[in-house]
Amino acid sequence: MKMNQPLGAAHYGPMIIRLALGAYFILAGMGKLNLLAAFVDQVRSFGVLPGNIAAVYGILLPYVEVSVGALLVIGMWTTLSGVLAGLMILSFVLAFGVFPGTHDIFNKDLILLAAACSLLYSGPGALSIDNIGKQSPA
Repeated sequence: MKMNQPLGAAHYGPMIIRLALGAYFILAGMGKLNLLAAFVDQVRSFGVLPGNIAAVYGILLPYVEVSVGALLVIGMWTTLSGVLAGLMILSFVLAFGVFPGTHDIFNKDLILLAAACSLLYSGPGALSIDNIGKQSPA
């Protein structure tokens, strides 16, 4: 084994990123759906968006997170899902900043944004609906 060679087939890399990002969005969305009214109030309290827009954003965000997460997990419409994931994450970064807390050394959302952007260049990878019927690289 050479230290500069991949350990496995390259098409598994995007799959790992897609599954991790998809699971993150599903779990984040489900957590918000369980307490939707409280989440809407929290979005309003940030003061980033006007009242009615904040309410609509707070109501729709959990549903979009779960939907985009599910699409990422199954590897369907990966480019669109990656763009939507990236836009959601970008909205979080814009709302909270690069250094959102006093104890945070870095905003994890920037790493998630990089993961979403990487899917735009790599595609869905292995085991995805987008690649059904396509020959996967060896």
